[in-house]
Amino acid sequence: MKRLLHYIKMMIVFAVVWVILEERIDGTTVLMGALIGLGTMLVTDRYVLRGDYQETYRLGFWTALRYVASLIVQIYVAGVQAVYRVLTRKLNVGIVDVKTSLTSDFHISLLANSITLTPGTVTLDRKGDTLKVIWIDCTTTDPDEAGPQIKLNFESLISGGRS
Repeated sequence: MKRLLHYIKMMIVFAVVWVILEERIDGTTVLMGALIGLGTMLVTDRYVLRGDYQETYRLGFWTALRYVASLIVQIYVAGVQAVYRVLTRKLNVGIVDVKTSLTSDFHISLLANSITLTPGTVTLDRKGDTLKVIWIDCTTTDPDEAGPQIKLNFESLISGGRS
């Protein structure tokens, strides 16, 4: 029953993404998105990710939804700031170590990817709980001060508010 509920939630997500990509909403588009999602999940379960990967790569449905919404907003905000800095030549590029309180490899990788997707920052390396980040607005090299500015709210969203 739990697995069926997971499939239904994911089919809804796939259907919504498909509707967004198709830029139209009608019964056929929603149905195609759901069917493509179901097919993708079945193939992934059977041939790609064997074993109990759902516990390893666990991120709640609502947590993921809040995370994606926040990521989209932060990408646009940081994009505008990065364009301004480049056009006005107010670049202060530096490399900073950013510590995270996240413990699982999956969550740390998700944080690193979020930082890289946000314009103006690129994750270069990871050693344990520390990410090495190149930053175009390097106001400090102190990890305790730079961390919150670079991580924004991603860390707390990824951990489900537990960090």
